[in-house]
Amino acid sequence: MPGLDPPGASAPAAPASAAPRAPSAPRAAGTASAAPRAAAPATRPECDELPSEEEERRAQLPPLTALGKAVPTEPWAPPPYEVLPGVTLPAKIAAKVEQIDQGYARRTREHLVITSGTRDANRQARAMFTKLRLGEDLLQLYRNKAAVQEIKRAYQANSRKPPEQVVAAMEAVIQDQIDRGIYVSAHLRKGAVDVRNRTMSPKEKRAFLESTAEVGGVLVLEETTPAHYHLQID
Repeated sequence: MPGLDPPGASAPAAPASAAPRAPSAPRAAGTASAAPRAAAPATRPECDELPSEEEERRAQLPPLTALGKAVPTEPWAPPPYEVLPGVTLPAKIAAKVEQIDQGYARRTREHLVITSGTRDANRQARAMFTKLRLGEDLLQLYRNKAAVQEIKRAYQANSRKPPEQVVAAMEAVIQDQIDRGIYVSAHLRKGAVDVRNRTMSPKEKRAFLESTAEVGGVLVLEETTPAHYHLQID
């Protein structure tokens, strides 16, 4: 699957469920039982979706390999669950996701779809560059306005340079923020994984929560914009 790292480096991750609620108040579920319960966390995660490859082309952003981030070509066995292009996860996280998927498949005969995973500063910079170039208002997308303004200033100050140089300037700001403990996106934190749930039936959602609880060490938040489960895996 494009964008995945081989074993030992990075790979995809998995999700969890509960009853939908407003985007401003996502649900959290750490365990599942005969009647899974969810508790609202203090803050909602910043679950920004990665732009598609077509959107990156429209933003005139060179392929990832052009930025010195070559995709490994070592042979590896793809996971049974589906991972969208560009999504990667550390091997340890991918292994836990596979455990969750195994439990989910055992209960439903279906597999999970991973829509987003752990990102580094470069991948986040590419995503934000593309969104800005295509006219999206990042101040409406992210909660930490101060962090967004820092990144936007790097974008504006380098706007006349080639796209890859603009991304490099934005990446430097994002990495500095991470070093200071600031995460403009939840996916900059290790262990962050998004799982698609808009195609899940209530029974499948319950099966997902039960599978997640069975594995343990996973906090599940339900987001509605767009609809998905955000997992924070230990």
